[in-house]
Amino acid sequence: MNLNSLYSACTLPLVVSLLSSCGLVGLRKQVETLEKRGGITVQVTPLPPGEAATYALVWRMENGMRKDSAGFQQVAPSGIASFNLNLTETYRVGAFTDENGNRAYDAGEPLGIEMSVRPLSLSDPTIKPKIWKLILTRDHGLAAGTVIQMPKENAALGSRTNVSIGEVVSLDEKRFARESGSGSMWRPLDFLSGNTIGIYFTEPYDPKRIPVLLVYGMGGSPQDFRYFIEHFDRSKYQLWFYHYPSGMRLDRVSGLLSTGLRLLKQRHGFAKCFVVAHSMGGLASRAAINEAVAAEGKNFIPKFVTISTPWGGHKAAESGVRNLKKPVPSWLDVQPGSDFLLKLYSTPLPKGTTHDLIYGSIKDGPFYLRGENDGVVTVESETDPRIKQSSRSSMHLPHQHVEILNQPETLSIVQKWLAD
Repeated sequence: MNLNSLYSACTLPLVVSLLSSCGLVGLRKQVETLEKRGGITVQVTPLPPGEAATYALVWRMENGMRKDSAGFQQVAPSGIASFNLNLTETYRVGAFTDENGNRAYDAGEPLGIEMSVRPLSLSDPTIKPKIWKLILTRDHGLAAGTVIQMPKENAALGSRTNVSIGEVVSLDEKRFARESGSGSMWRPLDFLSGNTIGIYFTEPYDPKRIPVLLVYGMGGSPQDFRYFIEHFDRSKYQLWFYHYPSGMRLDRVSGLLSTGLRLLKQRHGFAKCFVVAHSMGGLASRAAINEAVAAEGKNFIPKFVTISTPWGGHKAAESGVRNLKKPVPSWLDVQPGSDFLLKLYSTPLPKGTTHDLIYGSIKDGPFYLRGENDGVVTVESETDPRIKQSSRSSMHLPHQHVEILNQPETLSIVQKWLAD
């Protein structure tokens, strides 16, 4: 069940009552565990040339000895490795290039270590993401022939978080299926280790074309944008998409998006990137744009287009927060009047960034959504004046919340705005 079917089927209190007890217990366990977890993300540089794999892991020390480890993983081509771990522990985090293929560190192989790292909360919206730098060097003063075996893995500490930045993929891969989207809302913790968060390319990077980043909404998936991806003008643009667990707090979602965009800018040196977002993706994207541009010190995201975004929040999320002891974390941010939304209203987009918005409605929307709506979000929320009044332009289309993404006229308007 994704957000769209959830809202279009019934009010959220009824959904809560229809969810199996196992489903509610599963959600509660996910959220409780997520609240006890923190993230550690490292960027390993320089990655040595050649075919030898570079690995990363975290470990604990006890009485001067390596006690146990977690999250052993091969470092991605981007140099990124990430972990979700118990918040209460302090870890050493390291990376090494395994030149002889024995999955252990041998003296003289490239190695980088941070000696004392505390994970950053994955659920506290006041904690901003951080990337620790691991610089690989061969000079560590170990005697020739020294071999350091990796400590045993302890799953109770946590695990790796799968991250991919700039991977060329097919939209038809299982990890991007609609089922993964609904699962990421109800089981955000499972997504971190069972799927792969990141910014993906639909084709190899081309410095001559402008990147357009697509961001789906709550319970959505990259496949929501299939029509866009198949029909976009590829002579001018190259399409990327952000894949993320939509059940996580939006400050965390936006922070990861901001970090990913900045890493790609550092890697490819593009001058500008456009963002097109649907539904809740518009909320997270606006926050990410502000954060990324502020961190870079220069505006590289001049165009922002949103489609069917609940700028005024959604009362169903508010109802879920009220009725569940451990609600889906992102509902806390989508409920009207949330701290996240209030910050969006009070923080203008960077100077030089235009915002154009499309909102939809249908004639026979569900009775429980008061006033005109698109079957999922009310027009009142889609056109909240605290956002709409600062937009460059807006357009109404007579389409349902998700179906609006499959309409030629929607794509035509988006491309026109991006070209203006």
